Parts: sequence; structure tokens; C-alpha cells
Amino acid sequence: MWEKFSFLKNELTEFESYMNGKYPVGRAFIDDLSHDAIFSGGKRIRPALVIITSMMGDYKREVVFPAAAAIETLHTATLIHDDIIDNAACRRGKPTITEKHGVNLAVYTGDYLLAKSMLLLAESGLPADMLKFTAKAAKIMCIGEVNQYINRYNVTSIGSYIRRIMKKTGILFVASCVCGTYAAGLSEDQMNKMARFGLNLGVAFQIRDDLLDIESDYIREGKPVKNDLNEGIATLPFIYSVMKDESVRKQLKGFYDGFIDIKDVIKTVKETGGTEDAKRLKNRYIKRCRDILSGIPQYECLGAMEEILSRL
Repeated sequence: MWEKFSFLKNELTEFESYMNGKYPVGRAFIDDLSHDAIFSGGKRIRPALVIITSMMGDYKREVVFPAAAAIETLHTATLIHDDIIDNAACRRGKPTITEKHGVNLAVYTGDYLLAKSMLLLAESGLPADMLKFTAKAAKIMCIGEVNQYINRYNVTSIGSYIRRIMKKTGILFVASCVCGTYAAGLSEDQMNKMARFGLNLGVAFQIRDDLLDIESDYIREGKPVKNDLNEGIATLPFIYSVMKDESVRKQLKGFYDGFIDIKDVIKTVKETGGTEDAKRLKNRYIKRCRDILSGIPQYECLGAMEEILSRL
């Protein structure tokens, strides 16, 4: 992904070495579980955002790497907890901790990584404001996940959906950009702009993920597709489809009750234009990201931001 940006590719390679040092194996069982979770094949988009935004100002690796590691560790902790709630058997092509070692060890590992993320952020030397901001981001993510859980088997409004994914996905993209701009010593105005960029990017990223969940084959990025619908979560394409045709709501209920095939529901969603409407909304958020980038000084590293957008 970063072939055109050697400066970033080299720095991310060094970051992987740093992460290896922070997550050694062979010391304790929970360290081994943490290492496996951290190095399970993620794209490192969030730590890349920390590094990219840090390169907009005074770049200090000794500050940036611990901050980026804290964000990635927090993200990994939430994935472990998600897998517990979703009863997921695999992620990124590998068995989840829950599948291999049971719920109890998965909970302990997720909690361990949450604590580790705060320690890494403290190690960065960033002021207490950033510790508070990141802890608040984790709190907001939990609220988003709880809102999603209690609204299972319901088709919410588009506004409710957007607010939910801003919390469960967007806020960690915000934290990534804010950590980076803070570490770089940028102005409050630049920080606010990159925070808005992160939020819009997070929304576009989640919509893309929701689209892939119904458009891909059985295995996507190492995990089963159609998983959201199986867990009772009606994502954006389904919401749009229900808005156009109320019979889709009955189809969804029929699927949840076990007498309508998932393929029939998805076929209807596509026929009613639910996926196309979702793509249009995703593109609106991508445009917002590009508008924000066009309004700030054009640092070399911002080309990497465009690379991320081009892949959504």
C-alpha cells in the first residue's frame, strides 16, 4: 500500500520492529496471546495515521512510536472483545483467542491490552490531556458498541447509524490524527482539521466495510462475511433498502426467524439500490476528507492520506 511513499514505508517497518520489542514472546502466556493478537495481520491504518500526521510538523520518533503503538493496542483490544460478543471463530484468517482458548482468556487478554495501551501512551511523554482524550475515545467506542448491541434486530435510521459508527469506528481515527498532530506540535486549528478528517475517514471506512460484508465471497480479509447480519445488525445498505421498500423489513425478520435465506435478502437489497445508495454516502464522506486536505498546507506526507482515500 505504501510503495509510492518510501519515507512512510521505512518508518512503518521501523514501527513493526518497535512493536516486536514491546510484545516479546516466551515470557508469560498472556504475553504470547497479546503478541499473536497484535501481529495477526492488521493493516496498521491507525498507527500509520499517527505517523503521517506527526510528519506534518516536528517529527520525533521517541514520542510518535509509543503513541502509535498505544492506538494500535487499543484497537486490538476492542477487536478481541468484539470477537467475544460476536462468537467469532476466526479473524484475519486465524482462529480467535476465544475459539482457541475460551472466553475467559480472551477477556483477560483484551483487558491486558487496554491497560497496556494507556501505559504506552504515558511512555510517549505526551501531556495528560492526550491520556484523557484517548481514554475518552475508548469510552465513546464502548458507548457505540453498546448502542449497536441493544439495537440488534432493529432497522434504525440513517442518522442513528452514522452516529453509531462515528462512536464505534470514527472516534479511534480521530484519536489517531489528534495524537499525531499533538506530537508534531501543530496548531489547534490544524489539529481540529485533522480531527475532522479522521472522523469523516472513519465513517467512510466503516461504510466500505459494511459494503464488503455483503458484496464479498464467503471469506473476506480472513473472516466470515455476512457476519453483521447474522448477528442481527442491519447496516447502511439494508437501512437504505428498507427506506425504499418496507417489504425488506419483513424479509429481514424472516431471516432472523430462520425461514428466509440470507442470499435472498441481499439480492433484494441490491435490487432496491441499497448498496448503491450506501456507496454514494461513502463517497460524500470521502469528498469531505479531500476538502479538508485541500485546506491545509500540502506536506509531502499528505499524499499517503490520499492513498488511503483512494482505496475506500
